[in-house]
This record gives sequence, structure tokens and C-alpha cells, in this order.
Amino acid sequence: MAKLHSKLIWVILIALLVFVAYLYWMPNQHNGATRGAAAVAVKTAKAETKAMIRSISSLGTGIANNSITLVSPTSDFITELNVSEGKKVKKDEVIARLHDVEERARVTELEGVLTEQKRQLERLKNLANTQATAQSLLDEQQTKVNTTLAQLDIAKAQLAEMTIKAPFEGYLGLRQVSQGAYINSGTVITTLDDLHKLRVAFSVAEHYLAEIKVGMPLTVTNAAYGDINFIGTVSAVDTRLDPVTRTVTVHGMLENNDLRLRPGMLLNVKLELDNRMAMQISEKALVPQQQKQFVYTVDENDIVHQTEVTIGQRIPGWVEILSGLKEGDEVVVEGIQKLRSGININRVGG
Repeated sequence: MAKLHSKLIWVILIALLVFVAYLYWMPNQHNGATRGAAAVAVKTAKAETKAMIRSISSLGTGIANNSITLVSPTSDFITELNVSEGKKVKKDEVIARLHDVEERARVTELEGVLTEQKRQLERLKNLANTQATAQSLLDEQQTKVNTTLAQLDIAKAQLAEMTIKAPFEGYLGLRQVSQGAYINSGTVITTLDDLHKLRVAFSVAEHYLAEIKVGMPLTVTNAAYGDINFIGTVSAVDTRLDPVTRTVTVHGMLENNDLRLRPGMLLNVKLELDNRMAMQISEKALVPQQQKQFVYTVDENDIVHQTEVTIGQRIPGWVEILSGLKEGDEVVVEGIQKLRSGININRVGG
């Protein structure tokens, strides 16, 4: 019995020794494994100062700088028609002339009457100076002259309506009538467009309204011309927003001397909101925690440290750093999920 008791004591002592050895060996083994483990593979990049260009894109429609539909102001026969589709015309060039014989005759008649009435008026004025005529006769003759002048102005206006002129320099559209035809008031003759400059109308979300200013640069592309960029500027911002879409209409102005762009075209508009130098890092480097932003910086011993940063504007793929980093600081951009402060890293990739 004593022998059995002695063996039991030895078994317990050996078990205790094994347990103590285990407790001593495991931490050392763990530390050795940690020291011997491979560094975490990550991809890094440096904070750098470069141009930060913020822009928005929208679909727009081409609009002629000046555009009208030429219509007949009265009804009569067309005696002259100078419409060649696509022809460039100068300001005040005659586009069409209606039958105006009666109107010309009326103007000539009134001019003759006015000449005679003015002669009579001068005679009465001379007599009035010698008190040889009554003032009432002089006033009556002056009224006749004024009345005839008014009638002459009306006749000249009616005569002018018979000639349709270009109100500005531009290009004629398709002809809608023929010479010799009788047309009614309001009949469309052709169109006239000023194409040397083209306006582009596009919509911008209410969110950007405060940033849009007249004179800001914009770039326009069109499917017909592939990747060719047409450069212009913002010329006007509407004073009202659409209450349904909450967007504001913006007009841009483009030089179009080569006439490649036409009214009605669907245009892809890129509006540059901001272009300045700023320190930036890849958006992938950010580690958001509650209301703060952090990055993992790499020191000279290839050990990472979690660093709080203050961010500014964002553009696709990049974010502005306002504080927390300096130019040239190295940050981890890939493999962040495996990191914590104090971890050794191994750079991979570009």
C-alpha cells in the first residue's frame, strides 16, 4: 500500500513537471514562431502632391448661337427668292421679296402729297410773318403735314414687310417655298442659323450649383467625331432650378468655325469644377473608424503604424490629405486587412 502511494506521488510530481515545462515552452515557441514568421505582404505607395482635377459629366444638346425661322409677314406672290440650302448670307441680305407694286405706288403718292403740303406750309409761314394770314390756317396746314407724315411712315413699313432680309449673318436651311408661289402670312420660307458659335445646354445637379461660375472651362465630345475634344466655357447659368429633377440648366459656348458641330446634336459635356495642386493618396489606403480616417504608414524599419489623417476633396480613386501626412510618406494601399500597428511588412507589386 505504501509502495502504491509512493508511485502515485511520483506520477503527480512528473505530471506537474511536464505541465510547468509546457507553460514555459509554449510562450517561447510562440515568440520564436512570431519572430520567424514571414512579414505581411502588402502593396505601398507614397503621398504625393499633384493636380487634383474635379469634374462632372452630363449629356447636353447643341443649340445655334442665333437661330430663327423666316416666315412671311403678309400674304402675296413671291417675286424674288434667294434661298440656296446651306448658303452663307450676310446681315440684311435679301432672302425673299413679295409682290410690292401697290405698296411702292402708295409710298410714291404720299411722298408727292407731302411735298406739296410742305410747300403750302412754308407759304403760310411767310404770310404769317407779314400778318397777312390767320394763325388758324397755318395750324390747319401743319396738321395736314403731320397726318401725311404718319401715313407715309405706315406705307413705308408695309413696303418693308414685302422684303424679307437676314437679321444676322448665318447659314440658310432647307427651302420651304418656290418663287412665284402665293403664300399666306406666317408661311415658313426657310431657317437661318448662326453656326460660328454653338451653345450647349446641359443639366447639373443642385449639389454643384454653388461651384458653377460663368467662364469655367468645359470639354465636349460627340459620337460622330470619336475622341476629339471641343473646348468651350460656361456662358450662362439659369436663374431657376427644375422643381422635379432638382437640376439647373447651364449653357456653354463653343467656337465652331469649322461647322463640325450642329444644332440638335447630342453632346457629352465634361465640366471642370476645380484644378489645383494637392497632396493625395489612393482611396484604398483609408481605414475608416467611426467618424475618423486612418492610414498605415511604413517607417524605415518596414514596420507599420496606424496614423490618423484629415481628408479633403475626393476624385475617383484619390483623396486629398489635409493633415496627418507629409510629402513622400509611405502608406499601405493593399493588404490592410492583415495589419495592426507594429507589424513588419514586405512590399510586393508596383
